[in-house]
Amino acid sequence: MKTILITASMFTVFSFMKPDKLTGRWESQPSAKGTVTGVVFREDQSFDGYLNKKPFVTGTYSLEDSIFTMTDNGCNGATGTYKIIFFSNDDSLRLQPINDPCTERMKGTSRLVLGRVKSIPMADPEPYDFLHHNQ
Repeated sequence: MKTILITASMFTVFSFMKPDKLTGRWESQPSAKGTVTGVVFREDQSFDGYLNKKPFVTGTYSLEDSIFTMTDNGCNGATGTYKIIFFSNDDSLRLQPINDPCTERMKGTSRLVLGRVKSIPMADPEPYDFLHHNQ
């Protein structure tokens, strides 16, 4: 009986926990050249970056309060530290450099504004009536 109560309690606690506000898919508006930058941040603190939906970078990150650190495969293992700034009801973000020895990453990251990509809930399809389909 104790096991059932403990399991039920844990399920209740975990079902109400939200992932951090960074987890999910984010995209920029198209640049002047039409390029859209996208990033997927995962709960395991890994991320993938895309340009026009084509992968270009992968790495790991951490987020402590407003301090965001990342290491990716494009900067020879260098870690960049940024202040993350959420705005528009936490649906948009930008990164302000604190310390990043990778100049190219810092240039690209510091001018980037990303918006959360919200999934559109799919409506349940109408049930298909096999019995009366040909009538």
